[in-house]
Amino acid sequence: MGGKVPTRDQLFALLAGAQHGVVAVWQLLELGLTRRQVERRVAAGGLHRVFRGVYAVGHPATSVEAREMAAVLACGRRAVVSYWTATARWKLLRPVGVIHVSVSSDHRVPGVQMHFVKLHPDDMTKRDGIPITSVPRTLLDIAGVADERALSRAVNQAERTGWLNRTAIHELLDRNPRRRGTKQLRAVIASVHPATRHTRSDLEVEFLLLLEKYRLPKPLVNAKVHGIEVDFHWTGTKVVVELDSYEYHRTPIERENDRRRDAALKDKGYEVLRVSDAWLDADPAGVANKVRKLLGCPG
Repeated sequence: MGGKVPTRDQLFALLAGAQHGVVAVWQLLELGLTRRQVERRVAAGGLHRVFRGVYAVGHPATSVEAREMAAVLACGRRAVVSYWTATARWKLLRPVGVIHVSVSSDHRVPGVQMHFVKLHPDDMTKRDGIPITSVPRTLLDIAGVADERALSRAVNQAERTGWLNRTAIHELLDRNPRRRGTKQLRAVIASVHPATRHTRSDLEVEFLLLLEKYRLPKPLVNAKVHGIEVDFHWTGTKVVVELDSYEYHRTPIERENDRRRDAALKDKGYEVLRVSDAWLDADPAGVANKVRKLLGCPG
């Protein structure tokens, strides 16, 4: 015994609910609505235009997810968010304003940055219910347009989050041997620091590389000292290094918390050295010498 067959309006609501509150006209036509009926819903305020042929249901305000979903729907059935939009959706880099979409057909949509390319089935997946390029494909796409530092940040973040599937990446690169960015991506992946997965930022990776360059002892990364998590601590010493980056120490509350943590560690006899990203960039040798003196290492 089956349940009741859902009505057209119920199917409509289910569709919108599965797509962050947005629907495409072509989907409504497939549900049995006519174009005239769609126009009436628009006129009555039940549908609000987001992109050409795509509407938000019930209200004009849309989330970031809704706009990305709407852009995909506006670009066709096999469209996926890609490039910089995909790096933000995978949380590899910070968001950008314009929405990037990859599509196989030359179908332009105002307000969307489109990339016309034929994607392999393995290059496409979903994230938060939104069709998107896979992490390997996203990295390959931006490798052709990003500078080395941005690409390294994205690759390192993929490593931290466990998304850096090297087997899938090498299969992708083998399928695209002449694509722009292939050489750059291979080089960046080969240079990923072994400790990257245990770090929280590229600044931490840069500090570890500095220690290796100046032949300083390896510390514990993001370890706990008397119940306080610190960036770096050398076992058997009273030395702690904390890295100050704008990303993690930008608000007054965060800076006040840093001061309290430093005071608590100093009460326990620890020497806390704070290293800013500006200091690390401008005077790496000076940072290394300071760490060497604190650790009592020979010069």
